[in-house]
Amino acid sequence: MTQNEIIEMFRSENPRFTDKAVTDEALKLMCVQGDKDVCARTRCIVGESTISSVINVSKYDLTNYIPKFFDIDEFPGGGVAYDDERLDRKTISSLDSSNSSWRTQSSGTPEVYFRRGKYIYLVATPDESDKDIDIYTVLISDDFDSGEKTPYNQLSYLEPYHYALVKFLKWKCEQKKGGDRVDALAAKADYEEYVHYMKKMLGGTTYGPIRFIKPM
Repeated sequence: MTQNEIIEMFRSENPRFTDKAVTDEALKLMCVQGDKDVCARTRCIVGESTISSVINVSKYDLTNYIPKFFDIDEFPGGGVAYDDERLDRKTISSLDSSNSSWRTQSSGTPEVYFRRGKYIYLVATPDESDKDIDIYTVLISDDFDSGEKTPYNQLSYLEPYHYALVKFLKWKCEQKKGGDRVDALAAKADYEEYVHYMKKMLGGTTYGPIRFIKPM
């Protein structure tokens, strides 16, 4: 469904939300918000990027290298690889537990990574430049900002799940109308149940647009 068709279906199923109660312009803005929310919750927009190591540099700003970066996709077969060898994902606390001197260890071949905010850290710090760091990613969706666009980056294999946005619009309109709080909570639960179903059906998703990006 296009954005126009999603709004039309929403109004058909919820006739009390007339254009006086909520304008088309307001619904269009909600569609932009809803598209990003669905994609973030289901992690359905994925990609693959390659950046290059820099000698003696362990910390890389992923948002500098990967447009619309949201998260690292650790779905089986994903994650991060250095020079074609998969790295183990760790937390700072687990590194502290296993090797309290990891922060000051000598440079070498990375075997572990952890993410903190927009940064990825490699342990050990690379002792060579221009080695491939392959990263499987979850991406933020493009803006669903046109009446003729379909949601979720207009990916055809996600078409069966366009109805999630009809449910999102109902939740947000119930929330904004200032009426029965029970109706808003019920609409939210209905939306979240559908998104959970969508995520389950996608199985974490191994499909999507692939982008290969190297630093300048």
